[in-house]
Amino acid sequence: HEEIPQMGFTSDADFPAIYAEKGIARLRFTIPRSEDDRIATAKAGSAVNMVPSSIKIELRDRSSENFDGVTAHGSRPDLGINAINVAVDSLLDAGHEDSFLSFYNKYFAESDGKALGLAFEDESGNTTVNAGLLNITDERAELVVDLRYPVSFDFDTALEELKDSLDKEGISLIVQDHMDPLYLPKDSPLISTLMDVYNEGTGTEGRAVAIGGGTYARSIPNICAYGPAFPGDEDVAHQADEWISVEKLMAATCIYRNAFRKLATED
Repeated sequence: HEEIPQMGFTSDADFPAIYAEKGIARLRFTIPRSEDDRIATAKAGSAVNMVPSSIKIELRDRSSENFDGVTAHGSRPDLGINAINVAVDSLLDAGHEDSFLSFYNKYFAESDGKALGLAFEDESGNTTVNAGLLNITDERAELVVDLRYPVSFDFDTALEELKDSLDKEGISLIVQDHMDPLYLPKDSPLISTLMDVYNEGTGTEGRAVAIGGGTYARSIPNICAYGPAFPGDEDVAHQADEWISVEKLMAATCIYRNAFRKLATED
């Protein structure tokens, strides 16, 4: 209902200024089941943007197995251990045959998206793929994946090619959610001003960065993420008992105050 601001920032990430955020897509794969499949049911994950820390699998012979992993944010799957990967590797090593196991082993053995035809890299980083949610029943296996792709990647073309390839295997793919990448040139008035304020306040010579996470900066044009976490701070985002020290909070407040003042006086 109000006038759109000319520029601004959101305290929804890290310092220094974030000039680029990867595109984010949530992809749902549906794989039909066969009577010969060894898995009866399986369930893993609580959020698509988190690496699943556990999975429970029931086999056709009524035996059940639990597998554990290590959770991490979906934008950095390399920092965790996906429990689905652990389970698939273990069941395949044990000689179990299952259409989902074959599908997953073919396309998700690695988290770079190469097997899906989605691997790409530019100044904003490389493609990451996190298998976040899994639900297997008698009728179907549904896998929901968190995809983060670089800002210059031709996502639409790559997605159509992947769909065509999967259709031939009888696998359905739909996009549940999609956010385009965010990109502001490093020499833009907003980014350069915020970097000047940050470097003056901290006595450093930091440079604007690109991230794989998604922030509220995408809600309004010409907005970027800016703090409040500082380089070297423990990564507690989305973790239990998320916290910030009073000292760091006050330091961020000083930087924000100076940023507001400088942005307000820019031509």
